[in-house]
Amino acid sequence: VAKMPLGHSAVSTRSEESEAFLEGMVDWELSRLQRQCKVMEGERRAYSKEVHQRIDKQLGEIRRLEELRANLQVQISVAQSQVKRLRDSQRLERMGHLLKCRAQVQAE
Repeated sequence: VAKMPLGHSAVSTRSEESEAFLEGMVDWELSRLQRQCKVMEGERRAYSKEVHQRIDKQLGEIRRLEELRANLQVQISVAQSQVKRLRDSQRLERMGHLLKCRAQVQAE
């Protein structure tokens, strides 16, 4: 019966231990990266939700400001109309006064 040299068996055992150690390290690193990936995915979802909420809030504020602008434009138009009516009224009053003066001058 042929015997295996003692050195070869020891090298083989060390090689198997090294492989097992490396596999353990690879498994540990894979597990760490998977956990890190899950954490990052959760952070990405939270950030995405936050951004969407901020965008919705800004769109609501834009709509509110557009309504305010439209109301202000209506108020400006009304004010301008009132100013025009006041000017027209003043002009009519002045024309009436001028016509009375003219009538007095013609009567004299």
